[in-house]
Amino acid sequence: MNIHDSFMKLRSSDVTITYLEADGQEMTQTYAALFENATKVLGGFQSKGLKKGALLVLQLKSIQAQITCFWAGILGGMVPSILPIAQDEKSRAYLQSVLDTLDQPVIVSDLEGITTLFENNLLMYRALLSSPVGTIVTVKDTDPGMIQFTSGTSSDPKGAVLTTKNLWEGGIASSIIVRENIQERYLSWLPLSHCFGFVGYHLVPIVNNFPQYLMSPLQFIQNPNRWLEKLSQFSATVTGAALFGIEHLLKVGIKQNRAVDLSTVYICFCGGEDVNPLSLTAFESQAAPMGWIPNTLKPAYGLSETTMGVAYTPYGSSFQVDHFLGSGIAIGEKLFFCDPDEDTISRMSVGVLDECNEVVIKDLDGNVLDPEYLGLIHIRGTNVMKGYYAKDNNAATGLDENGWFNTGDLGFFRNGWLNIFGRYKDIIIVNGENYLVSDLEKTGRKAFSENVNVILVQGRDGLTQENCLILFSDSKDPETLTLAGQAISATWQLPIQWGVMIDEIPKTTSGKTNRLALAIGWENGDYNNYDHAIHLGSTSESSLDGPYQEMAAYWSKILKISPAMIALDSHFVFDLGGDSLGLIDLLHQLEKAYVVTIQTDQIRSRLTLKEMTNYIQTL
Repeated sequence: MNIHDSFMKLRSSDVTITYLEADGQEMTQTYAALFENATKVLGGFQSKGLKKGALLVLQLKSIQAQITCFWAGILGGMVPSILPIAQDEKSRAYLQSVLDTLDQPVIVSDLEGITTLFENNLLMYRALLSSPVGTIVTVKDTDPGMIQFTSGTSSDPKGAVLTTKNLWEGGIASSIIVRENIQERYLSWLPLSHCFGFVGYHLVPIVNNFPQYLMSPLQFIQNPNRWLEKLSQFSATVTGAALFGIEHLLKVGIKQNRAVDLSTVYICFCGGEDVNPLSLTAFESQAAPMGWIPNTLKPAYGLSETTMGVAYTPYGSSFQVDHFLGSGIAIGEKLFFCDPDEDTISRMSVGVLDECNEVVIKDLDGNVLDPEYLGLIHIRGTNVMKGYYAKDNNAATGLDENGWFNTGDLGFFRNGWLNIFGRYKDIIIVNGENYLVSDLEKTGRKAFSENVNVILVQGRDGLTQENCLILFSDSKDPETLTLAGQAISATWQLPIQWGVMIDEIPKTTSGKTNRLALAIGWENGDYNNYDHAIHLGSTSESSLDGPYQEMAAYWSKILKISPAMIALDSHFVFDLGGDSLGLIDLLHQLEKAYVVTIQTDQIRSRLTLKEMTNYIQTL
């Protein structure tokens, strides 16, 4: 069985899928109608000479169009990739970098004006939909079914190749929470370009023939309470949210509405880089008067490379937080668990494993560790990718010879549950973007004339559990350390909150910098009262003035960076790490502040601070 087979079974299904588009239009169709439309689009693909194995890059603003084109590709044995819309110079450059990694890709779009950019390999959705029915092909379980591009730097996009079997296994694995003899009803506002939204809330209903409701992320960001309203109207039983979505709703404020009944929801998966128990508890408390059942929020862990599912908090279980001593933490060593107090470190568990994969914890030498030992998380299973896409068939796949994938995450098992400690590899993640710390440290080191160590670490605030960036150095010059932090912030547009002057940089037994020890020391409060800890978050103010300074203030709140890091030509996405959901949140704030109506299509081509400010001034 594979995902092609699952969709073929729905060709006569009267179960429905509903779309709430970005412009507020709502449309419902049966799976049978979706199947029919997909065969027409397939006919359009084939009339243009596309055959089995063709690579499709979907640039579609309509949710319905994304879904229809995806299934048209699957029916024809083609390999689709769903990417966020590219509508300005830098986002188009990212799209081009993706296209350059692929072998003769074809863009499918419903955007006007894009034809002049990619006319040699572009198909317009409207024309495809009016095509005669195409010929459905036979596919094998091992055939590529989709390329899921992972979040990362724009210069090096990586595409996980998921087979048709991977996609089906991902849908089956995430169906573990489906109750026997109950037709679940799935509703999601998560973007389809991310595996969490696509696999968790579209493929799972497909493989089970369940009703589903797909809501535009724009609709959620503009009014997050609409998510709760739609859950009630649709009588949804399963939904999901990224952590930032929960926090966005809390920031806007949960609107108590007697007409909203949330009692039908029995599972809401929550994913994110750092699942904060304080946010989950606050949400469940405020939603309770509308029927939200306690412990409905379920932390989960997944990756693009695994069709989403790795571990989840099972139904009937409250989320669990592990507390352990901050001293003596090292890879390959046992953690010392204890009751929580001000001297302990805490992490939220992500639960038990999905049935289709294996997970082991290994030390740096590749030895498998026992429970309660900290190490690197490795995964293997039927939902794990075939490998990263490469034109060169001999290129590294990302998997070892036994099929194991090193996630780069540190974690441990305790009482059969998986807990994610944090990142190990020399990569930090800020606003969903990956940065190589060696590049950042090289920038900071230029501020020093002497030969000193400059080590950048991502650590958590012990009280708020929020991530922050800390620059450590064995320099004795606080002014130069401040300049180094400012140089990294200015060059990379990253918020370096603290600089710490330390007598000696800790090393591992193999002589490498022990970043883990520095991060643990920070979270454990070892540097709170340190004589040479410098707060870099407010080392300088914005050099902008007038409306540009006002706009920079709005950007800084959304992006959680200092206004001093924002220049006139700073790009919201590619310079400052913003994403489409953060942009929608920004536009919502600007519309309220300036009492204007902002056209999303217009703003997406004006994503530098100067361009956006000038456009707002014309309204």
